[in-house]
Amino acid sequence: MPQAFRSRAVLLLALGLLASGCSTQRLYNNADRLIAWRADSLLGLTGAQRGAFREDLTPVLAWHREAQLPGWAEALDALALAVEDDAVAPGQVDQLEADLRRDVAEITRAFAPPSLTLLRSLTDEQVAALPARFAEDDADLNEDYEGLTLAAQRAAWADALEEGLTEWVGPLTPAQGVAIAELSERIRPDNAAWMAYRRAWQGEFLAALERRHTPWFAAALPVLLGYRQAFYTAEYAAQRTQNDPAYSAFFPAFLRSLNALQRERLAGKLRDLAEDFQALAQQR
Repeated sequence: MPQAFRSRAVLLLALGLLASGCSTQRLYNNADRLIAWRADSLLGLTGAQRGAFREDLTPVLAWHREAQLPGWAEALDALALAVEDDAVAPGQVDQLEADLRRDVAEITRAFAPPSLTLLRSLTDEQVAALPARFAEDDADLNEDYEGLTLAAQRAAWADALEEGLTEWVGPLTPAQGVAIAELSERIRPDNAAWMAYRRAWQGEFLAALERRHTPWFAAALPVLLGYRQAFYTAEYAAQRTQNDPAYSAFFPAFLRSLNALQRERLAGKLRDLAEDFQALAQQR
């Protein structure tokens, strides 16, 4: 599924991505290494820059462990119980998404100071290499959709969504497959609009980096990191306006459509994840 169309299924279960391919606790406890690795892949850091960045991340991750993980565990437990009892309340999915967006905004603000220090440490040569690194990253993200017709993108999007949902609830029913197909016709999964927005944001970010040693940059960076919607192109904003209401209608209906076996599987996965987060929160 392209980044442009992370559905409410992803927002609802975004925390579960920590559990894919590795234990949740192991991934979380190595978050500083993973974040530094991602920064290195884009910025081409020196060993000293990576080490300093990881040190600066330590208090941020400690704050997150204490301040947010208990709430995530509680929310996942509540959702697991509602799913298990076939009693997901109207608006519960929307509230969970709103809470997650709020927490992500807080995390982004918390990461701004160590990010500022790292970006100010970049040499002119590292900044000059960044456009090529952005282009390579964009190509990787767009690889599965480059050159596809809109119909082909719809089919690929539907397949990816079905695969992701199956991981969480087990095999889908024919009716659920039909609902996914119908959703793919209501939304516009045009990856080109998302890529154009990414490049627009990258242009603003690169221009801001030229002023990275000024007080202005310290004020601008949280906006660049946390208010990406301010940099939407007109086409991408229109696309979101079309797609978001369709997602809002689909995912609560999908939860209501689960059969007993699907509810049991999803509730178990959510509860396991909640237990992992609670255990992590207690590891001071």
